Amino acid sequence: MGVPRPASPHRARRALRHVARVAAVGALPGALFYAGMFGLSVASHADAEYLGVTDDAITSRLIALFHDQIVAQQLGLLAVYAAIGVAVGLAAFAFVELARRAARHPFRAWRHLYWVTLAVFLTHSWFLVWSIGRHPAMYEPQAANSTYLGVLFWLAIDVVPRSVIAALPYALSGLVVGLTIHIAARSHRERTSSLTRPAVAAPAAAGVFFGIIARLAFGSASATSLGPAPRPNVLLIAVDSLRADMLGHVPAVTPRLDAFAQQAVSFDAAYSVMPRTFPSWASILTGKYPHHHGVRNMFPRPRPGPIVADGLPELLGRAGYRTAVVSDFAGDVFTRGDFGYQHVDAPEFTLASNVRLGGLKLHVHLLPYLVEVAEGAGLPDLLAFERLGDPAWLTDRALDWLDADDGRPFFLTVFYSSGHFPFAAPAPYYDRFTEPGYRGRSRFHKATLGDPLPDPHARLREERHIRQLYEGAVAASDAAIGELLAALDARGQLANTVIVVTADHGEMLYEDGLGVGHGDHLYGKGTLNVPLLMRWPGLARPGAHVRTAVPLVDLAPTVLARIGLPAPPGVDGVDQSAVADGRAPAAPRPVFAETGLTFFPPETDRVDDRVRFASGFAAFKFDPETWAIYLDPAYESVAILAKQRVLIAGDRKLVYAPTRDGVRFELYDAVNDPGDAHDLAAVEPARLAALERELYDWLLQDPAVVRIGDFVAPREPLGGALSGGVAP
Repeated sequence: MGVPRPASPHRARRALRHVARVAAVGALPGALFYAGMFGLSVASHADAEYLGVTDDAITSRLIALFHDQIVAQQLGLLAVYAAIGVAVGLAAFAFVELARRAARHPFRAWRHLYWVTLAVFLTHSWFLVWSIGRHPAMYEPQAANSTYLGVLFWLAIDVVPRSVIAALPYALSGLVVGLTIHIAARSHRERTSSLTRPAVAAPAAAGVFFGIIARLAFGSASATSLGPAPRPNVLLIAVDSLRADMLGHVPAVTPRLDAFAQQAVSFDAAYSVMPRTFPSWASILTGKYPHHHGVRNMFPRPRPGPIVADGLPELLGRAGYRTAVVSDFAGDVFTRGDFGYQHVDAPEFTLASNVRLGGLKLHVHLLPYLVEVAEGAGLPDLLAFERLGDPAWLTDRALDWLDADDGRPFFLTVFYSSGHFPFAAPAPYYDRFTEPGYRGRSRFHKATLGDPLPDPHARLREERHIRQLYEGAVAASDAAIGELLAALDARGQLANTVIVVTADHGEMLYEDGLGVGHGDHLYGKGTLNVPLLMRWPGLARPGAHVRTAVPLVDLAPTVLARIGLPAPPGVDGVDQSAVADGRAPAAPRPVFAETGLTFFPPETDRVDDRVRFASGFAAFKFDPETWAIYLDPAYESVAILAKQRVLIAGDRKLVYAPTRDGVRFELYDAVNDPGDAHDLAAVEPARLAALERELYDWLLQDPAVVRIGDFVAPREPLGGALSGGVAP
């Protein structure tokens, strides 16, 4: 056996020189370039902005409050820039070194430095073009602040085909492999050992680097069979702001859900009980109306915090289920209240989390790596980015949770947010339904809250485009839901799962002069009528339709019945499974709904005389310990007084509208007048009076209110201020 020779000083010096060369000509230029991108982001894009609204006073106050945290975050992000720069720099060095050796050029440090720097610049530019092409809404508001970013935005959206952008990593990997084979073949012919040298072996890093990026661009998860569960699983899927008329839409917006509807029972007249996310989810999960579960607005008091008791997560958890909710930006409600889930994968919504998110948003030169490569790993605040509506992320995270099977049946809630304004969808959905020639301010997402364009023609065109953006956002969610259901089927779990598809509420999309948004008023069907599809093992009538009105409070007791659990006392909903299976006729029942808080002036004049309790976010406070944002208790009573209410009974819809001059009752044909354009109150006084009595009977079930004249007023003294109004 031979004795290995010790490394000679000459060899050691050569190795050190090589390492120094790689560091000086590869890692260092990459790190410096990306440090420059950090500075460019801070200098060019440091504005606090949401849907086109910026406020220098708020920005200054937040910087003063969170100065130390902001500095720490930015230093951490600078370190991330530097690490990415080192990685990209080394890959660029390896690629340039490979090309140099293939061409048999001598090493020249300055020439090498030039080509490595150019390769780093081109690599970063491609990453930006790739990310812009996939998620243009993330970058569009900032593109005007930088010529470099503006040019790349133009290339990604208007010049380079998406297929070319996506194929580039494969092309680069193929080039690296080809050059490596060329050198290997030449070295073999010349009987040299150059391939054993680090300077020649290192180029493989470039192939690995670009191969990884190619895998990330087109990779897909493999399915693992989880085996059957002893009791039916429950999968509750919801899309924020999903209107019922998106299913079966022409052109097809939801082909996967349309196919699923053929296996399920469709409740065509399902209604949200409050078109705001937090209270609606409390009603969906408990089967109770808001005045019974206690969540009356989007921002309840944080301490001790709202506890949504006896809901599906808690009840199924007690019955031996493992329970989880997975969501993105609109799902922050699941971190602001205790719904009873054992596992919550959703972003926070606090003053501190918004500051952290703002610190991430401005780094447009880091977003490609955080979003496209890492998919937000380690940065949960990115999930709250309202312009990053990528439903595929949610499906992946939901499947990750499903793969952690422990033998128990599961109750999984997946809540997709992309249907919520600003309707920002990833490629290829953001422009699937839009007009190619549109170049207005809302090209990739709804750009503003309120602030309609003054020119009537431009305004109508923007409104049409926003509707089309919404359709694209819904289509993105539909595709992700299709992947989720297909993966569940591949895991052998679909047949033994109760599946429910619904929405927390719908969305107004400028029909009948009713503006856009949800929760500000209850006119029209857009915000109230939502899909409700249910499928369970042994369903008797797949593809059937139930056309009788059903409130979403019926969802929880129906699910409980299908898995053999009793509904707790005090639920307002009823089990609809016998109706779905055709074992019982659909019994007409009244449906009640109420509005939530109002934040901004709605884009409609139908509610100009409403009771306004505050302007914008003036009525909100934050907790100094948790930074939770909540409604000032002084305004809670006025918020209850200002609520618009609705009763839908058969073919009539009664609207209770508190105004500054008193309560106005309006009566509409719920079947033939979807825009609530023709008030029948004066021509049907007897029907109006009967429905008024029924509505008051329901309203006064709330122990916190009392009737004073026509007003339903809180028992506690009014706080805050009625803007121009008269308290009853």
